Amino acid sequence: MSTEVFPTLAGLEYPVVRTPIFRTLAQQTASGNETRAALQTYPRWKWTLSFNFLRDDANDEFRTLVAFFLARQGSYDSFLFNDPDDNAVTGQPIAHGDGSTKGFQLVRSLGGFTEPVLHPVFLTVYVNAVPNTNWSYSGPGFITFATAPASGAVITADLTYLWPVRFVADQYDFAKFMNRLWEQKKLDLISLKQYP
Repeated sequence: MSTEVFPTLAGLEYPVVRTPIFRTLAQQTASGNETRAALQTYPRWKWTLSFNFLRDDANDEFRTLVAFFLARQGSYDSFLFNDPDDNAVTGQPIAHGDGSTKGFQLVRSLGGFTEPVLHPVFLTVYVNAVPNTNWSYSGPGFITFATAPASGAVITADLTYLWPVRFVADQYDFAKFMNRLWEQKKLDLISLKQYP
């Protein structure tokens, strides 16, 4: 996995499409009854980005994006993506201490749905609303306290994070529409469920 971060480029247009993807196994009997089994607890996220211009001049967005794609070898290598609409939480409930558990997965809530954070960038941990530095990052998105928080202790965090992703396809079209101006109308990224 590359730790490179997807570049921030001018020309990104709206809409940016974000799609949660689950996997469900469904079996239907001859009478029409269905049995379903959820194959994953958390979704994979897909982002569809569109760049209405990529300059091929001193700003160099075109070469920056093409070089980034080439360095990843298409969908082969993963990287990190900063989703400006989903990259930070404040006062995020993590867990309640039980007096013996030392390790906790970092999470973030979106509405009432909570899922793991795999690549935190900045992190402040609180135990009962008091900042705590008695922990270490043991990744991916997992912290371990030196001493287990007391039973009933409320563990919260302020964190910013990046999304481990990869390109969906091994090829993308870049179209030159004017001298030194290119566009890329559909660039898909998909999140990874693990972070090595």
